[in-house]
Amino acid sequence: MKFLLFWSIILSGLRCQASTYMSVTEGQRAILDCQLHTDNSNRTVSWYKQIPRERPHLVLSYSTSNASQVSYGHGFNSSRFTVLNKANETYQHQLIIIATKKYDTAVYYCGLSSKL
Repeated sequence: MKFLLFWSIILSGLRCQASTYMSVTEGQRAILDCQLHTDNSNRTVSWYKQIPRERPHLVLSYSTSNASQVSYGHGFNSSRFTVLNKANETYQHQLIIIATKKYDTAVYYCGLSSKL
């Protein structure tokens, strides 16, 4: 069964990149790309999931200076969600859903803040 994932990038409440749709088969890995300028300062990248008619829920967040220390939102964990911050690319951040489920269908947002 295929379903859609939709994600958008936000920065200070403003969308800064066109939205993207993704269709995946249940059980497959989904990789959502987020291009945010994170320069050399210590900033926090956060990913949110929003189901229609509900408020956004924090999936995870991490510091750009240490992407290996991920903080997960309630109901999310490392067995299904992880991140990839490409070391040589200060703009490239990815949310990876390891084995998608139908209930992963939602709008996903990534954002950048100056502190955790």
